[in-house]
Amino acid sequence: MLLLDLEKVNATVGPGEAVMNTLIGMGTVFVVLILISIIIFLLKFVPKMFEKKKAEQEAVKQEKPAAKAVAKQEVPVSDNTQIIAVITAAIAAQMEAETGVCVPADGLVIRSIKKRTFN
Repeated sequence: MLLLDLEKVNATVGPGEAVMNTLIGMGTVFVVLILISIIIFLLKFVPKMFEKKKAEQEAVKQEKPAAKAVAKQEVPVSDNTQIIAVITAAIAAQMEAETGVCVPADGLVIRSIKKRTFN
């Protein structure tokens, strides 16, 4: 254990030196506090920079879909019966493959068919 003689430590540091050490320590603390306050002040500008970039990206995204105008093709009503027949046959074949039992044609009823679009 290190034992210090307080009289020897105090004897080597004069009052002028003690005041200077105190001023340097307090000055360092105040400089760091001022830097922190400047950084906090500048943080309010960060979201504005991101909003500008986001607005630019949205403007570019809005321009692209306008250039890609795709005409939708409508299926005539007369083709729906053929599509329903094909889908019903596919479902019957799948059920027969899974269960091994033949599904009668009048035993399978399709209530609704919804078309999905994949982008």
